[in-house]
Formats: sequence, C-alpha cells, structure tokens
Amino acid sequence: MKRCIAGKRRESGFTLLELLAAVSLLAIGFFVVFSAMGSATRSLLKDDEATHLALTARSIFDGHARGAVQVGQWQGDEDRVHWNLASTVMRSTAAVKLFKLELTLTDGYREEHFTTLRAQSSDVRLTP
Repeated sequence: MKRCIAGKRRESGFTLLELLAAVSLLAIGFFVVFSAMGSATRSLLKDDEATHLALTARSIFDGHARGAVQVGQWQGDEDRVHWNLASTVMRSTAAVKLFKLELTLTDGYREEHFTTLRAQSSDVRLTP
C-alpha cells in the first residue's frame, strides 16, 4: 500500500545496499561454519589414524610378549602398517629380567614410536 505524505510517495521495503550487506554477512557466517566443520573433520581423521596405530601397536606387543620375551629385532606388516620391534634387556637380577620393547610403526607418510617394559622371571625357558 502506498501512502502520500505531503505530495510524496513512500514505498516500504529494503534498499539494494541493505540487501547486499545482509547477503555479505550471511556469506561470512557460512564461511566460518564450513571452516569449523572442515577443521573438525580433519581432527577426527587424525584421531582415527592415531587410534588405529595405537591398537596395532598393542596387538604387536601382545603377540610378541606371549610366552618368553627374547632379545632381538623383528619386522613385518600388519593391516597396511609396516612395523619394526626391538627387544633389549634393561636390568637383570637373579629372579627377574626387565625387557624394553621399542616399536616403530610406519603407515604411509606417518611414523609413530611406542615403548613398553616387560618383566619376566629369569627361570623362564625359551621354547623354539
């Protein structure tokens, strides 16, 4: 509806400048939200990769700690991950040997290092 005030017509609505400002603010808001979503997605991917490597390391440690722990070096591939395991004796007493197990996992461009200690009775016999 148009009203005349003192011989002038007034139209209600937004000017082109106001519409451009609103669209610009909306675009900036979408940019911020989508950037945050992209960062969150990248963080989740990195966390998933780290979890996968940690679970693989635990599996390898558990597999090599069954029975008697031996001094030496081993390597292999498990679930698209190349691994190197080194076992050394840190301390040895008449009753207990303390082994240090150092594991390096390589998954493409990413490399992670894990270390753990295992105690073993000195009277454990090695079986072939």
